[in-house]
Amino acid sequence: MIKLAPQTLLRISITVAVASCLLLGDGLRSGTHSASAQEVHVTGPLADKPAVMKLRLWRKNRLQLEPFFAFTFGDDYSRALIFGAEIRFSFLDWLGIGGWGGGSFVNLNTDLTRQVRDKGVTTNRNRLSLPSRENFPDQVGRMNWMAGVDAHFTPFRGKLAMFQKVFFDADLDFFVGAAFLGISERSDTSIQVAPDGTQFCDPPAMDTMCLGSQLARSKRVAIAPSFGVAFTAYFKEFMGLAIRWRAFPFKWNTGGTDEAGPDGNFPDGRIDSTDRQGQFNQMMSIGFIFVLPPKIKTTD
Repeated sequence: MIKLAPQTLLRISITVAVASCLLLGDGLRSGTHSASAQEVHVTGPLADKPAVMKLRLWRKNRLQLEPFFAFTFGDDYSRALIFGAEIRFSFLDWLGIGGWGGGSFVNLNTDLTRQVRDKGVTTNRNRLSLPSRENFPDQVGRMNWMAGVDAHFTPFRGKLAMFQKVFFDADLDFFVGAAFLGISERSDTSIQVAPDGTQFCDPPAMDTMCLGSQLARSKRVAIAPSFGVAFTAYFKEFMGLAIRWRAFPFKWNTGGTDEAGPDGNFPDGRIDSTDRQGQFNQMMSIGFIFVLPPKIKTTD
């Protein structure tokens, strides 16, 4: 068995440590070289070709006619069912303008309206807002017709498949513009107290218990911003389908009730424009698209 002196062991340890540091340092230096990539030049039939070839131009320089059925949703008291139509013309495949319009052929009461009609309670304090619970559905605001103009942007498009059997082109159409809405609301009125303590509304003159004012209507045109998005699928060169969400927020008195006064007082005993509140009105529609000219063009 060989025994080494402590000085010899120390020298061997120092030598091994220095050698390890040198090897490690050389490895680190060799790993600091910068990476580089070689530019690949495309040759053959794809050389100098655009990213997309034979692109089908569904919109560019084409007129789209779209009859649609729509319904409003998220309404407080009344939901409108609408038949209408939209027309669009696209200068580019991703940019166009359009106009739309429709009329409400029926209005459906919401569950809240039915609950007020069946369970509402009239008191001296809310006499103006609810003269009669049975007539409450006749005092709520309703949409009669709507129309508007939009600018259309279509940045996203592609091809979709259903069950690997049916293939079709599709895009997302974003739009923004202005909407004009014909609405009917409860007419302006105020509550008064006769010398004998009887409550009546004026106008109409001396409307005892405000029953006449509950049925009085006024019509106006509201102007609102309009925006939304549509999913469009094309099944033929001249035909497609659009599912569209549209929003048009504006102020109106949906319940025909006394909501606020000029100084924020509630109730202030009057029904007028100060009782209109901001509503985020929304609509969903489904429409069939017919395109002119019927023949589609493609890029090179």
